[in-house]
Amino acid sequence: MLSVYIAGLKKGTGKTLLSAGLAGTMQSLSYATSYFKPIQTGSNLLNDDADFVNRIDKNIKTFTSYKFQCRSCPLVGAYKEGIKQIDTMKIMHEYKNNIMMTDCHIVEGCNSIYSPIDDKITEINLIEQFVMPLILVVNPLLSDIGEVISGINYIRANNINLMGIVINDYDICSEDIEIKYFPHLIKEFTGVKILGSLPHYSNFENLEPQILISDILNRLDIEDIFSLRISKLV
Repeated sequence: MLSVYIAGLKKGTGKTLLSAGLAGTMQSLSYATSYFKPIQTGSNLLNDDADFVNRIDKNIKTFTSYKFQCRSCPLVGAYKEGIKQIDTMKIMHEYKNNIMMTDCHIVEGCNSIYSPIDDKITEINLIEQFVMPLILVVNPLLSDIGEVISGINYIRANNINLMGIVINDYDICSEDIEIKYFPHLIKEFTGVKILGSLPHYSNFENLEPQILISDILNRLDIEDIFSLRISKLV
């Protein structure tokens, strides 16, 4: 099964960008693909994450279990909209029902792996329930190397299958030494595989699908992510 969970250490790291890129790439390679955002915060009629994914490829099957206008963590979003508790059983049921007839499944997390979902669980507990490899998206402009190491240790302490790291908004020519050598520092201090990096996109909302898909194919180890051989890359 071609399934992967995309998560981040905080909001704005690039989870949706990577999710859309992976989904669009697999759909373009003739794999029927689904994108699931269990909990959407900051929801409105114009810019839900699923809408961005469908702009990359309208054939991707997208669905969401909970949508909250509040941009805070899911726990707060649910409280503000009068929902007593986010039902993880409902999330898993809807996921299993909606991935039928698709080959590849992309699940995108909410704000961060630390985000409270209710008074007892956080996002990391939801990731556990999906039992699929995790890709962690990190942004060197938002998180320093210490935060990334702490996040990886937290993931490992919860026995999550961390496939690797994708670095978003990466500038290999940066004058900031920590940013320039971010991939090397992560690998040296954690041993986690770097699956690739994506550049800065100045006009994210209007990013051309072919540009994102091309960058996914050329900048990420797509074959390793999905454990398959892609003939177009031979």
